[in-house]
Amino acid sequence: MSNQRLIRLISTKEHKITQDELVDIIKKTGTDKYDPKRKHIFYDYYGKHDFDFFAEKPTIESLEEDIAEAIRLFPGRTKGDRGYEVIQNIIIIYNGDECEELDEVYDYKSGSDCFKFKSNPLKALVEVRTN
Repeated sequence: MSNQRLIRLISTKEHKITQDELVDIIKKTGTDKYDPKRKHIFYDYYGKHDFDFFAEKPTIESLEEDIAEAIRLFPGRTKGDRGYEVIQNIIIIYNGDECEELDEVYDYKSGSDCFKFKSNPLKALVEVRTN
């Protein structure tokens, strides 16, 4: 994944802390996983896979265009997952070279949207944006 960036979109609506608190946690730890008791969405399915976060690999040459497209699609994707739309308000950009993409998560395709940090999440963290 040479020089690849990963885009993770999250919403504080799905968390019990404020946006500022969550951003501070991400900047200090490299991840939004602040509660060890909190499980991934659809844990019954994804729990068998040892991964740290969901993210998207950019497909367009411009990272900014990829982020805009991911933001545009996010509400519809979350509606499909959760039954209701979620609007992201935090964008996390990771260095894909510091992350490992899990394979064989989905029967119908290779690769996935599940990633694991190779080492310290802070080493993978490139940027945190809010809107």
